[in-house]
Amino acid sequence: MAINRAYEAYKTSDSEYIEGIESPHGRVKILFETVIDNVNNLEDAHPKTDFVSLGKSVNSITVLAGSLNTKEGGELADNLLELYDYSKRCLNQYVEDKNIYKLEEVKSIFEKLLDGWNGIDSQGTKSY
Repeated sequence: MAINRAYEAYKTSDSEYIEGIESPHGRVKILFETVIDNVNNLEDAHPKTDFVSLGKSVNSITVLAGSLNTKEGGELADNLLELYDYSKRCLNQYVEDKNIYKLEEVKSIFEKLLDGWNGIDSQGTKSY
């Protein structure tokens, strides 16, 4: 009986902790935020490379790219796919050159994507 209460308490705190995970819209938002947060970590560690943050950034971008519906998404999906690929190349270039401007570029891209994503609600309509 006590274990059931503990489980319920965990479920409640878990869902509060990961706000947005219950919807596709929220999951995409979390991935955008993950890229931004981990690029910030990479900037903080510069000139050293925080490989955990690098991996989280690349993995999040890979998940975003893999979740695109290029068949029905048309030009928008194709453009996002190119943008994600470019961002991953920038991260790889950062590892090679330690050019912090590559990190700033990726962060700027994802901040703009997040800002636009926040402008639509989970039903796909603009929320002004």
